[in-house]
Amino acid sequence: MKKILLKNGSKEADTLVAVVMISLRGLFDSGGVGGALAVYELREKCKDPDHEIFGMLNEPLENLRLINSNGTVHSSIRNVVLSAVEGEGMDMTLGSPVAK
Repeated sequence: MKKILLKNGSKEADTLVAVVMISLRGLFDSGGVGGALAVYELREKCKDPDHEIFGMLNEPLENLRLINSNGTVHSSIRNVVLSAVEGEGMDMTLGSPVAK
């Protein structure tokens, strides 16, 4: 298993990073209620474990296994999200989580 350095300084398995990014990109690009707003809520949860995800936005995140059913985020997923989501508030984009 090859590990890669992420922008937040952590090292994660390359396959895990790829799978999480596929899920994030699909969700971000899907539009609708479960789209970019769900990614925003996920990032907020990654920044603050006590953050309460708004409404039913936990559902698409749970379906993609980006959050656990108990509302927690695995540390590896948190590292990818915090390294990939750029910008503030809803003015966000998804970039590569990999450090240069």
